[in-house]
Amino acid sequence: MNIAFMFSGQGSQYVGMGRELYDQYPSVQALFQQASDTLGYDVKTILFEDEERLNDTLYTQPLMFVLYASIHKVLHENGLKSTHTCGLSLGEYGALYDAGVFDFETGLYLLEARGRFMNEASAAVSGSMAAVLGLDKEPLLDAIKQVDGYCTIANYNTYGQLVISGEVEAVEAVSTLAKEAGAKRVIPLNTSGPFHSDLMKEAAIQFGQFIQQYSFKEPTKPLLTNVNGSYHQGSLEDAMVRQITSSVYFYQMIEQLINDDVTTFIEIGPKKTLSSFVKKIDRSLTILNVEDVASLEHTIETIKEVDNNEQ
Repeated sequence: MNIAFMFSGQGSQYVGMGRELYDQYPSVQALFQQASDTLGYDVKTILFEDEERLNDTLYTQPLMFVLYASIHKVLHENGLKSTHTCGLSLGEYGALYDAGVFDFETGLYLLEARGRFMNEASAAVSGSMAAVLGLDKEPLLDAIKQVDGYCTIANYNTYGQLVISGEVEAVEAVSTLAKEAGAKRVIPLNTSGPFHSDLMKEAAIQFGQFIQQYSFKEPTKPLLTNVNGSYHQGSLEDAMVRQITSSVYFYQMIEQLINDDVTTFIEIGPKKTLSSFVKKIDRSLTILNVEDVASLEHTIETIKEVDNNEQ
């Protein structure tokens, strides 16, 4: 059976995520302690009690990674591994970890730095993001061309959900034009900066310099990357750096996996955002998520049933 893990992105975090897994699994407690020792602050306190810091990019990125690794650990302990792996934006670091590209401690250092550089870059510009629902790429690109100021398509989530990013005034103007062109809704996103746009260029430059101190392993399984919407090619370091300013080609990654006979998708991380995207792409797939004990148990049971039916 082909199983894809897909790691959720920033913005889905909530206070208390991972608490049940922490309480039930000593291995998760050990990861939390290792993360606290590495990062120099109490991971558990922020994840379970401190909403303000949890939503600060500086903390969100490494702490989401702690959750990815924790869920990954308990899935492995229950005999569930992926054959293919991918993630949305920040979630790509969960996929890189799943593919053995770097270890847990390295992932923490990478995302502490990535979060810091993106925070600094966001503070230096006036930018925003918005989700555009029910409008195709072409009319949205036409709207972008009509506007003064910088705006770009940041995320290709599903056929009917795209995300724009750029200067505040430009994003507002494109949002208005998108509605006039037939978009069902345009939703301003509560992000701390204009991610996946050229306004993040300074963060990409700094991160590129930072990661030179690390050496990465080749993926141990098929890994799809946001920057091309397909399988990893070329330099992983280059893909990590480019991803900060590049569009995220999520639905293209899912299409690639479907074409390669992946029929089971397990979302790792808080909430079911990616699961809802995949359902819009193909409802016939087995789509599961793991964020707590109940969803973990449901996923394990469902995989057993699917496996038995295929034999």
